[in-house]
Amino acid sequence: MNPCAFGTTDPLYIRYHDEFWGKPLYDSQQLFELLALESQHAGLSWLTILKKKDAYREAFFNFDPYKVAQMTEEDVDHLLDFPNIIHHRQKLAAIVAQAPGYIEIEREHGSFSKFLWSFVDGAPIDFQYRTPQERITVNDTAKQMSKALKQYGFKFIGPVTIFSFMEAAGLYNSHLIDCPNRH
Repeated sequence: MNPCAFGTTDPLYIRYHDEFWGKPLYDSQQLFELLALESQHAGLSWLTILKKKDAYREAFFNFDPYKVAQMTEEDVDHLLDFPNIIHHRQKLAAIVAQAPGYIEIEREHGSFSKFLWSFVDGAPIDFQYRTPQERITVNDTAKQMSKALKQYGFKFIGPVTIFSFMEAAGLYNSHLIDCPNRH
């Protein structure tokens, strides 16, 4: 068991930690997908969301923000019967609400990725944690990003959710110093 992987023994979570979590992600659409999934995570375990990721991709057009932005209230109502996703209307509607914000950010800043990475001056911030107990769950930068995204209509993306997103997307390197996946 790798303590950096939050002490879990679940193979899906370990694979996520080893192959994805904390690796710098620069693709705008993949960042949109991760942020949308993080918004579903509020109040639930991340493993629950990981297990439902493929269903979310199917429900939301592989997270193509231009297609998601075209979804209607009726489409969101139909998602309440869609198999293997969280049937929480406000959370599902939040993904739809985030898509126009993504498009606006792309237009104003050149890319969604560039906008997000600007909060860390374009390079990952390394926390150099030695133990899991040192990990924090929020900071001022996450608060600033959360506030900025909310100005574009993003929902279910409070500072703690954004901090988690920043770790997952590699804007923050929160791997423990002795984690084999640190670099």
